[in-house]
Amino acid sequence: MHSRKLNLSDFPSWADYYWTYQYNLARDFYVPKFKDRGLRPDGLRVLDIGCGDGGFTAALADWGADCTGVEIKRFDRKKCGSPRLRYIVCDITAPGAREFLDDGGAGFGLVVLRDVIEHIPWDRKAAFFESVAGLMAGGARLLVTFPPYYSPFGLHQQTLLKSKLRKLPGLSLLPAALFDMLAGLTNEPEEARAAIAELRRCRMTISGFRKLAAETGLWVIDEEYYLFSPSHEIRYGWKTRRSPLGAVPAAREVFVMGAEYLLGK
Repeated sequence: MHSRKLNLSDFPSWADYYWTYQYNLARDFYVPKFKDRGLRPDGLRVLDIGCGDGGFTAALADWGADCTGVEIKRFDRKKCGSPRLRYIVCDITAPGAREFLDDGGAGFGLVVLRDVIEHIPWDRKAAFFESVAGLMAGGARLLVTFPPYYSPFGLHQQTLLKSKLRKLPGLSLLPAALFDMLAGLTNEPEEARAAIAELRRCRMTISGFRKLAAETGLWVIDEEYYLFSPSHEIRYGWKTRRSPLGAVPAAREVFVMGAEYLLGK
């Protein structure tokens, strides 16, 4: 069987590797899932919030949807070549953001939040989610993915940290003072330690997310809980596997590596 794993050494830069990872993830896993759920690209307006380098957004544009990728800070747009694709720098919670992003005024038929919600501070999550819902058209779909906070790699340590600590699961279960001590002993750079501290403050659990969605008036169409997610398959070569503990609320907070929701408005 052909492996979907991408090797960083095959790319001239991290940006090229990450863009291709995002593109392949959308093309190979999520476009088929959207098709199965009855979504068609013709006339579909897509908003990818926190789009990173934009590869996921570009794949949906190549599928045939009209796509907007938005980031809160400037990012490389050199691969923006499709007439169906645009990238915008914007804070979706800022006054006037709705009018700026949704120039047609009808809302978006598909909104994507892929590994974004866990980076939003806890005291801002409700307002952020309200802003997301406000950008959705009637009958729209919202895709949300995130690693649960207490899961083995819920702090994104595998990508944020530089020392051997990045391979250590369960760091979110450690007291912050103990983690700081270990990070000091392993000479983790300050920016990596700050990023981990931010994720600790944001603390996105499965139960917290489900409550957030319900309070925003969104309903769950589909939910998946992964032992190894599609992202793991492309980045590490671990074949995608759903978790047998996804139906057990307490267990899935700790043993599920990735949560994925398709919500409706």
